[in-house]
Amino acid sequence: MHCGSSWRPFCNYLNITSCKEYGMKRRDFLKYGTTLSALPLVLKGQPVYAVARNLFLESLTSFRPDRKLVLVQLNGGNDGLNTFVPLDQYDNLQKARSNIIIPQNKLIHFTETIGLHPYFSKIKALSDEEKCLVIQNVGYPQPNLSHFRSKDIVTSGSASDEVIHSGWMGRMLNELHPDYPVGYPNESYPHPVALTIGSAGSQTCQGYGSNLSAVIKNLNTVYQSPGEPGSYPDSPFGKEMEYIAGVMKRTEIYLEGISEASSEATNLSSHYPTSGNKLADQLKIVARLIAGGLNTQIYVVNLGGWDTHADQTEDGVPENGRHRTLLSNLSNALFAFQDDLNLLGVEDDVLGLVYTEFGRRIKSNASFGTDHGTAWPAILFGSKVNPIILGSNPVIPNQVEKKDNLPMQFDFRSVYGSIFKEWFEADDADVQQVLFDQFESLPILKPDTTSERTVTTRKFEMYPNPVKDHVMITLEVSEGDCTLQLFTSSGHLIKTPTSKLFNAGLHHFSLDLSYLEPGTYFLGLINGSRRQTIPFLKM
Repeated sequence: MHCGSSWRPFCNYLNITSCKEYGMKRRDFLKYGTTLSALPLVLKGQPVYAVARNLFLESLTSFRPDRKLVLVQLNGGNDGLNTFVPLDQYDNLQKARSNIIIPQNKLIHFTETIGLHPYFSKIKALSDEEKCLVIQNVGYPQPNLSHFRSKDIVTSGSASDEVIHSGWMGRMLNELHPDYPVGYPNESYPHPVALTIGSAGSQTCQGYGSNLSAVIKNLNTVYQSPGEPGSYPDSPFGKEMEYIAGVMKRTEIYLEGISEASSEATNLSSHYPTSGNKLADQLKIVARLIAGGLNTQIYVVNLGGWDTHADQTEDGVPENGRHRTLLSNLSNALFAFQDDLNLLGVEDDVLGLVYTEFGRRIKSNASFGTDHGTAWPAILFGSKVNPIILGSNPVIPNQVEKKDNLPMQFDFRSVYGSIFKEWFEADDADVQQVLFDQFESLPILKPDTTSERTVTTRKFEMYPNPVKDHVMITLEVSEGDCTLQLFTSSGHLIKTPTSKLFNAGLHHFSLDLSYLEPGTYFLGLINGSRRQTIPFLKM
């Protein structure tokens, strides 16, 4: 028996011509379950993606249901050195990038040691409003320079020597919704668990057995079921198709909820570009749905084109080129979105993260571009973010070789874990289960001034470096709480040598590091909303 036309999308995808001939068993379907979760439903012009059943985990002990997270994925690998230009390293950077570096007098003043690309100006505006946090040199140990593999690592939240098929957010959503998609939508969860604006599902939301994100391309998306009850082949394959159709039907109900939410709000910001900015179009939908009462907590949007091997800048006019267009679109979209959330009265409920799969090399190439690199800058935005720069400028050598890369300062999983713990207030044990390990917590949100004593650090030094057994710490502070933390090069917390109230003045004390194995480590200082990190080598 050959499949009817309504089943052809499934059969063509699995490369089969006859349900009976194929004899699909349940284990075969489950084998293809994750793949089928990315298969487009039959639509009238627009794609929506169904989700298949998943494996179950115990529910989380705590998670803030009122808070939203917007993930902005930059596909291709952003050049952080052309985005946040290290002014204190400018001379050496100019030697390494003589054909693409932007003249220093054309950079936007961001901090005393950082200049912004001149077309990234709206990020400066967000920073001036204290709604932007920059995390320098995010990456992971043993970096992979393949787009596909590095994207898998970053979206799965795994180590570079592991292959994990679930996404870092998908695992957390599995914890929150262990029975999904069975019984969904329901009275408690009438709206999508996660929502991707685009034409394909995000691996970030892939659960243990199914993707937990619905997908719409725009607010006019229309759904059409591929089969009616009783029209399925009388075979194991037909039974599974009947099950998938049920999931599709629930997606149709989600579309009704999405439509209702979109009708309850109107975008208010006048800063959205009128054309030519796909990211702004996506974020405009997200703002409208959040303001309209959609209870979805996770939203995923993306902007492609960041693989700037060639024509990143124009010959003779380095502030122009492909990177200019990308940064302009990104900053304009983020600024308009944040302005819209403010005008709509929902900005305190929303946190955004901008990230990519890797950075670019220090040295430019002959095609006025940059090749695949390692560390990149992450951006958190929102009214509740801690408006600081985490990390220090990378050190650019006097002589840069073609394969030289930026060292990692922060493991990307520290960013994910901090979002879970600080924004969603998830327990440490739950976060560790989802991320497979414990990672450094970052001060990504504005501190609670009613419960935290602040301190100003004037000096933070360690000597000697490299270290053999003991190291001397010099700390000059005003009165307040200080915490010293010791981390591995991959961001794993080893020990908290001290956490106490320091009196104002200069402090000298010794730390015993003889127990450490030879290698690279980080000594971190947390004091109020400020954070400093010193990398050191243990001999």
